[in-house]
Amino acid sequence: MYCDKENINILTALLVKHGVRHVVVCPGSRNAPLAHNFNECPELTCHSMTDERSAAFFALGIRQQTLTPVAICVTSGSALLNTLPGVAEATYQQQGIIVISADRPAAWIGQNDGQTLPQQGALGCFVAKSVTLPEPRNDEERWMCNRLINEAMIAHKGMAHPSVHINVPISEPLFTFSTLQLPEERMVRTTDWHCASERNDVTKMFWQSERRMIIAGQMPKNNSIDSILTDLSEYAVVLGEPISCSCEHPMLTDQMLHAIGNNNEAYHPECVIYIGGNTISKRLRHFMRSLKKDTVFINVCTDGELHDISQNTSILIDAHPETVLSDLMCSAQNIVKHNAFCTIWNRLRESLQTKLNNYVMRFSQTMAVKEFEQRIGSNASIVYYANSMAIRLSALYSGAYRYCNRGLNGIEGSLSVAAGAAAAVAATGSIENIYCIIGDLSFFYDENALWQRSLSPNLRIMLLNNGRGGIFSMLNGLSDSPAHNGLVDGQHYATAEGACMQHNLLYLRADDASTLQDGLERLQNDSNGKAVLLEVFTDPKTDMEVYAELYNYIKQE
Repeated sequence: MYCDKENINILTALLVKHGVRHVVVCPGSRNAPLAHNFNECPELTCHSMTDERSAAFFALGIRQQTLTPVAICVTSGSALLNTLPGVAEATYQQQGIIVISADRPAAWIGQNDGQTLPQQGALGCFVAKSVTLPEPRNDEERWMCNRLINEAMIAHKGMAHPSVHINVPISEPLFTFSTLQLPEERMVRTTDWHCASERNDVTKMFWQSERRMIIAGQMPKNNSIDSILTDLSEYAVVLGEPISCSCEHPMLTDQMLHAIGNNNEAYHPECVIYIGGNTISKRLRHFMRSLKKDTVFINVCTDGELHDISQNTSILIDAHPETVLSDLMCSAQNIVKHNAFCTIWNRLRESLQTKLNNYVMRFSQTMAVKEFEQRIGSNASIVYYANSMAIRLSALYSGAYRYCNRGLNGIEGSLSVAAGAAAAVAATGSIENIYCIIGDLSFFYDENALWQRSLSPNLRIMLLNNGRGGIFSMLNGLSDSPAHNGLVDGQHYATAEGACMQHNLLYLRADDASTLQDGLERLQNDSNGKAVLLEVFTDPKTDMEVYAELYNYIKQE
């Protein structure tokens, strides 16, 4: 029988999967459930050591001779601190050990309770990773527990084999042992892409899947990746967004997922390769998390860290996306192009594109972005979008790469980044326009980007002003709150005309479809040595209605 603490059972199962076979156990009551589990587990050999200082060095000796991961288990309080000399020595020898510390519940830290101190991070720079496990109460916390352990073990298996620290809070009662067997836990394995056999295993796995998919999150602009993804799209479904790659047409990822719905397994892949960082589409993240647990999910990263966006990563590749995609393309010999899985996705995209083209639109922010992308965007190589509605509208109409602050998705800095880009381009002697499409809250929040002695005249701003943060109207249930208007959505009556006068920008205004066309023409071509701002005034209610109507229209059979 194993203990009844779920975080300990998950930890025990994953230690075994990651190759741990020896655990040095020090005495204590708080770590008794850990000691019990390790003793019960047939794959683990336990070694008893009373002194934690000696125990850490003892574990190092086992590591040196077995060349396998070795763990040490200590109770709460000063016991953890006593492992530090051995942990440091192991790390500097590049033969690190796994320190597992029992801990008191967080509520009692610093409350004069026995054997309590802040254990997270207590081993400082001598461990490559320090994680504190939750005591799971739901599926999300169970996933978090699994992920944190995998993160620690991935760090431990890095090139330098550093020590890592796994801190395990354990609430009372401590001594209940009625669990029949350990859970079946997901192990995330790392692939050495420089090793031909490991690389071939992954590429073979991908191409042997009939329903294969590549999903691209935000990446720096890279023409080589764009080209490879275009080639790969003949063999696999490629889902991307303007912040990830360029193609000949809008990729319509969010719109396709909206049309498919939640449970249409005909569109579900068997194997997914994920590259890049954040995504615009919340539906895309939900889609990845809705896939069956037997879906092979391969995450390509450049920092060696596990970014488990799907909650189902099984393989982690520490390599540049361009390298992985290029090798994947080279291994596509004898693979049939445009198989049935690719075909149903391509037909869906073409159908939605036709509907978008035929949709008759009222004057709104959606119309402004559509007209910009069709009139100017296709001819502009550098376009910045602010977060929220602006970048979401871009995904409807842009097939080209678009810049956006999606690392954290914050409101701040969108205009400043574009102004910096404009200055850098102007410094090369280029006269190319740099465009920034931005909502009102983002603009006024970052208005000081214009407060400089020599604002580059190649900066062109289209400000979408509907007097509030319109995206908040899309949140279900928020309209029931009296705080919705004004407090939550930031309702205001500001315009940019005064700011343009103050900072010497050419100010243009659009209030309807006709003045929008005139404004876009001047935004592209007027200058007189000044930066140009076109402020597009729309009605917030109409903006949300048009956006919702458009999605409902394209979803219709």
